Amino acid sequence: MTEVPDYLRPYQKAVAAHGGTFDATLWRNKEGQILRFKMFCMLADFTNSSILDVGCGIGDFSEYLTVSGVAFDSYHGVDAMQEMIETAKSRSLLRSTFATADIVHNTDELAGHDWITFSGTLNAMKESVAMSLIETAFSHANRGIACNFLSNQSGRDPKTEDLSPASRFDTLTWISKALQLSPKVQFSQSYLDGHDATLIIKK
Repeated sequence: MTEVPDYLRPYQKAVAAHGGTFDATLWRNKEGQILRFKMFCMLADFTNSSILDVGCGIGDFSEYLTVSGVAFDSYHGVDAMQEMIETAKSRSLLRSTFATADIVHNTDELAGHDWITFSGTLNAMKESVAMSLIETAFSHANRGIACNFLSNQSGRDPKTEDLSPASRFDTLTWISKALQLSPKVQFSQSYLDGHDATLIIKK
């Protein structure tokens, strides 16, 4: 049996405990998840676009796009946890398809989409793995990528918080990397009291 990568073990454990449900996504609450989706839609224009959502969980971003009236062309969600994909498929979400895949080891899956999104997907990865994945995704995307991560410029004392299995990334390094990829960069961590950061890199 193939060994499960470190970044997937927390999700494997959560699925074992909760099945293919929202609780297995490791979001602390729905409100935080929805706020991050809102930031994506404020900073990126998904109208008439094909979207690849990496680490899609049970397809909540697809639902958010539809409920918010975003006129996207198509949505394809991928997640390494088969149980999550089975739940997503059962929801009959509009213009949406789903597949089981670990994008870190199957980067060919990134090809053929306008936008590639990562919401909460990077949190359990080592920072170097996450940054490499974003760089690869940007090279494949037709229009750009959207991602979020926990900011180390949050003003919080690391000794006072336990974010496990997530960790904070070096926000200034991420902004610098984004600007190396494209001059068309948008960034915000004005939501959630600076706890989280959203980064949009456009072609």
